[in-house]
Amino acid sequence: MKIYTYPKSRSLRVLWTLEEIGMPYESVRVALTPGEPGIRSPHPQRKVPVLEDGPFFLAETLAICKFICSKYAARVLYPVQADEQAIIDQWLSFAITELEAPVWLLLKHTRLLPESARVAAVAEVAAADAQASLRLLSQARTDRWIAGENFTLADIFLAHNLSWAQAAGLTLSEPLKNYMTRCFDRPASQRALETNNG
Repeated sequence: MKIYTYPKSRSLRVLWTLEEIGMPYESVRVALTPGEPGIRSPHPQRKVPVLEDGPFFLAETLAICKFICSKYAARVLYPVQADEQAIIDQWLSFAITELEAPVWLLLKHTRLLPESARVAAVAEVAAADAQASLRLLSQARTDRWIAGENFTLADIFLAHNLSWAQAAGLTLSEPLKNYMTRCFDRPASQRALETNNG
């Protein structure tokens, strides 16, 4: 199995999932920026991550992570019981739509886009929306894992987005900081970070 990756990108989530279940893989770093030498992503828009499993190719981070869990029986990360899946899916949806969307927009309009393309008003709205999501998340139980007693895909996605929120200059409550630290302190996370960003 190959995973096409790029440092400090969503590909970390896929590698983290694979590390959690102990699945062997090959990480292939691609060239994303114009003029950057190296292998190009097989994604139609040259994005990452992309999974290559024999003749099978799959894009989109959540789809890849769910595929890995389904194919390789990662029942703890993504259980087969409908009610347990529903809770995890609820938090995955929150992580991607309510938190990641405004955080990503904020990062683009404060750090990633060329200065001439940044719009201060967009950044302000994105920051307010992201902070509202963080306040809502602070009301959840984070002294355990977000979907219950077990560490799941929801924790991987949520912790990664919290790290992006922090990188964007947003304020995390102490419980959220502690939760994020517990997630990233996992050995599988450390291995994935080293592979993805090293």
